[in-house]
Amino acid sequence: MAKKTLNYYLIKTVRISGWILFLIMVLFITTGFALCGKYGFGKIISTQAALRIHKIFDMPLILFFLAHSLIAIYLALRRWGWIRKRKTA
Repeated sequence: MAKKTLNYYLIKTVRISGWILFLIMVLFITTGFALCGKYGFGKIISTQAALRIHKIFDMPLILFFLAHSLIAIYLALRRWGWIRKRKTA
C-alpha cells in the first residue's frame, strides 16, 4: 500500500470540514429565520430554542470556516504554483 501524503490528509480535511460547515450553515440560517419570524420558521421552533441553538453554533461556524478556507487556499496556491513543494532529502 502506498504511503499517504500530506496532500491526501489536507484534501480529506477540506472535504469533511466542508460538509460539516454546510450542515452548520443550514442550522445557522434556519435558526436565524426562526428568530426573525420569516418564512414560517418561527412556527417550527420557538424563539428561545432558536436563539439557544444559534448561539451554540457561533464558535463551531468560525472554526470550521477557518479550517476549511485556510486549507483550501493553501492547496489552491500550491496548485497555481505560488507555493512550491518542499524538496525531500
